[in-house]
Amino acid sequence: MARYFIELSYDGASFGGFQIQQNIGTVQGALENAMETLFRTAIPLTGASRTDAGVHAYQNFLHFDTELELLPKHVYNLNAILPNSVVVKGIYLVPNEAHSRFDAIKRGYIYKLHQSKDPFSEGRSWYYPFPLDLDLMQTAADSLLNYTDFESFSKKNTQVNSFECAITKANWTSSGPNIQFEIHSNRFLRGMIRGLVGTMVQVGRGQISIAEWHEIVASKDEQRVDFSTPACGLYLSQIIYPDFLKKIG
Repeated sequence: MARYFIELSYDGASFGGFQIQQNIGTVQGALENAMETLFRTAIPLTGASRTDAGVHAYQNFLHFDTELELLPKHVYNLNAILPNSVVVKGIYLVPNEAHSRFDAIKRGYIYKLHQSKDPFSEGRSWYYPFPLDLDLMQTAADSLLNYTDFESFSKKNTQVNSFECAITKANWTSSGPNIQFEIHSNRFLRGMIRGLVGTMVQVGRGQISIAEWHEIVASKDEQRVDFSTPACGLYLSQIIYPDFLKKIG
């Protein structure tokens, strides 16, 4: 029995989330169905990051165990079966104890906004046509590297033992009408990035001062955080592992 990681990217618009759910189309469900069709046996998968409904991913991973011999052609075969919204990027042989979720040492997310109406950004970015002070938003973002407890930005219907995250990057950038927030950390809490973005947008609109921003971060009170940002602008951009991935082929 060997363990493999499988790398994929997907458009989350047509899925009810990443993780398997009954009677709801999910990314994991689509991949498990494609693998069962190809290999004629059910192969359970364990995901690295469980993105919410409507959230996209440039990169995500799952792991699985099998006695089957996996070949480079199986990437092509799986992509021929999968819907166009999901693409397998690679399959990797890993040590038997490797875990796609718990062995990740860094994750990255991007959140996209656009300020001019654009049919090509619909469902891929948050349309926000109001003026924003990006300098103030970057000041708020810079401060995130000085905090470790992000309980304020965690939805409370989540079973976690710790609210600590080690953020190493938090940057706002713009190009014309398009605005992007990029954040890296060792881990993220449920709803955290959308809460951060929504609350920093309030800073950029002048609805919250920088002093109030610091109060919110330190308050451990999710009632003061704006989690209403739409899922369509959020992308899981990368997952970094120790150097144990050996790509098939």
